Amino acid sequence: MSKPSQKGENKWQKYSIVIPFLIGAILWEILAFFTILDPILFPPPSQLFFTFFNLLLNRRPSLIDHIIRSLYHIFMGYSLGVIIGISIGILMGLNRFIYNTLNPILALLIPVPTLAWVPLLLIILGLGDITIITAIFLGCFFPIVYNTLNGIRGTDKQLIWAARTMGSNRIDILLEVLFPSALLSILTGLRLSIGYAWRALVGAEMLAGITMGIGHMIYAARWGFNLDVMFTGLIIISLGGLIMDRVLIIPLEKATVLRWGLLEEKGGKQ
Repeated sequence: MSKPSQKGENKWQKYSIVIPFLIGAILWEILAFFTILDPILFPPPSQLFFTFFNLLLNRRPSLIDHIIRSLYHIFMGYSLGVIIGISIGILMGLNRFIYNTLNPILALLIPVPTLAWVPLLLIILGLGDITIITAIFLGCFFPIVYNTLNGIRGTDKQLIWAARTMGSNRIDILLEVLFPSALLSILTGLRLSIGYAWRALVGAEMLAGITMGIGHMIYAARWGFNLDVMFTGLIIISLGGLIMDRVLIIPLEKATVLRWGLLEEKGGKQ
């Protein structure tokens, strides 16, 4: 494929993500204009656009205040989930005793929805940031642990034997064989946990948020039947998850599994 055509294809891939949203917004606007969708229950994108700037400029706390508080909750809860989840997943994958001890406990806890933990956390930790961060951590923790565990346990034994034959110690095998082999599975867990983190954020901020946060903003909007505020909050949450994936996971994929040839890049080079 010629370089100009490659550049055109890459440019199309870069902006193609916007097109479905643009088509959806136009269709939504048309359906609301002709009242096929009730514009009161489903405020059109044009109204949400003005609501966004109204929340940004004319409300106290402003939309920026809500976003900053929610990003703080997400950063803390997600970071804890990543650090602790990957660490425990690796330990379970390496040590049979730890696996046999923790696996039944995790299997017992994983079916419990994150939102079900929040009332208990409210009693133990009270209202505020700690409860919200803990709920987000619980939402992230389980998919990261299990995907890390599966990646470690799924490593080809022949690779480990070959490394031992070449004189590698346990640390070398972990860093140069097990972790790279498990990274694709770990990245899957990290990607899944982004969605779980934002779900946990909304539920926890609705119940445990005191004054700020996107979840708190959505929940408070119900009193005035402000559906435009609710939809604006939902769109911000959706974009937050998408941006996290684009900023965190995709660059990490390109720097590791794509670069190493463990995953084929979409629209690969010809």
